[in-house]
Amino acid sequence: MQTPSREEMIRMARETRKQVTNAAVPEELMRQFPVTMKEMTIPFEEGDIPVYYSYPGEMRNPDVLILNFHGGGFIRARTPNDELFCRRMNHALSCKVLDVDYAIAPDDPFPVAVHQSYYVFNWVREHAAEWEINPEKLVLMGHSAGGNLVIGAVMRALENGTPLPALLVSAYPPLDVYTDPADKQAMGKGIPPERARLYNLYYCDRELQKDPYCSPIYAPDEMLRGFPPTLILTAGLDALCNEAEDFALRLARNFNEVTCKRFANVDHGFTIYRREGCDAGYECMFRFVKNGLGLKEGT
Repeated sequence: MQTPSREEMIRMARETRKQVTNAAVPEELMRQFPVTMKEMTIPFEEGDIPVYYSYPGEMRNPDVLILNFHGGGFIRARTPNDELFCRRMNHALSCKVLDVDYAIAPDDPFPVAVHQSYYVFNWVREHAAEWEINPEKLVLMGHSAGGNLVIGAVMRALENGTPLPALLVSAYPPLDVYTDPADKQAMGKGIPPERARLYNLYYCDRELQKDPYCSPIYAPDEMLRGFPPTLILTAGLDALCNEAEDFALRLARNFNEVTCKRFANVDHGFTIYRREGCDAGYECMFRFVKNGLGLKEGT
């Protein structure tokens, strides 16, 4: 099959986005988690980055900020499901959340999103006083594609010698964009290989797919030393499960503190799309942050 041009990829991705049907969230469910929500932008050299800043009415941990990076195969923007998850987190952790709507492919292919992910983290850290937060209580959290990006942001911070987040949470991330999806072990329900193959190509040209910032599983050991305490969640029915667990093991072998939790009978995106096992997934993530930062109980 001939590789489509970037223009063809953009057209195909737009058609794919129209077919997404799992973005709706009942309004009554949103109302169960009331927050103040502010749409803002963070200045970036290639165009401002939209972010959504939220906090609950009363906060027991106002100096904590969680930077959340949504999923969507690197090609879909933030959805109401991502907003709902952040609202839940506002209440469960009684803190502030910044949901980052990074640039998406194929319009903005690799490495734009990973550059933005590190940039937003570092920018917020440098402006911590304006946000009235403790820069040592910043948490990076990502789901699916966002889980890849937060790992890349930490690797960039290590490379640049800048301070790290206090904690890192990565849920069911794609960490090997190079290996053909059809060659990965089928676990049950994952993303169909033909669709995953296109998503990978939309995001990154084939010759760059082994770049560690695209596929962290290929990072040399020296790039994986010095990570903050890290939680990696995997879904047992997801074809991405093995690569994320292999990466967790590599972090551990490079002297990092790592927790890896597989949820055996769930599929990709189970937390964001409120599927079976989501409550246990929430509890795992929120407990990790509470314990890691020594937080007071939520609202």
